Amino acid sequence: MDGVALYQFTSTYVAGGLDGNVDLTDITDNGYGKQPSQPNQPATGTVANQDYAQTGTFTANATVNVRSGLANNSSVVATYAPGDSLNYNHIYIVDGVVKGRYTSYSGQTRYASLGYIPGESFGARAATTTSRHYTIQYGDSFWSIANKLGVNMHTLVVKNGKSINSMIYPGQTLSY
Repeated sequence: MDGVALYQFTSTYVAGGLDGNVDLTDITDNGYGKQPSQPNQPATGTVANQDYAQTGTFTANATVNVRSGLANNSSVVATYAPGDSLNYNHIYIVDGVVKGRYTSYSGQTRYASLGYIPGESFGARAATTTSRHYTIQYGDSFWSIANKLGVNMHTLVVKNGKSINSMIYPGQTLSY
């Protein structure tokens, strides 16, 4: 397409449910001709695999599969019925499926499917409200700290009453 320039940048596209790609197919003089995808369908291969240091409680509103491994084709070892809840200690996104990691009563690490990105959730998540702290080291920035901790940079800034342009110094403590 001669004479067309297109720029795209965001560091939080996955959290927003985007795949990071720009689709110019089906664009016409009258707008975009493609029909929107059906809601509540898994996005296969469009969401980069991610993991987040996040803890909380998940309460199922549908039957939820629990797998022995992180892969979407790992064997199903249990299910949660609607109304059941579990305490997760980490969140993963694997090929568009949101997984909550937890330790079973027998001490085994298990992965419960919590929903699709973008699309339906199989229940409600409530993040743990206990605050953790990080002591700033020489060379740290909000971006590097957020990546180390697996948290959103903007949430980290707001939670500490700062702006993204605030100066931080070694020895200061941030809540996350």
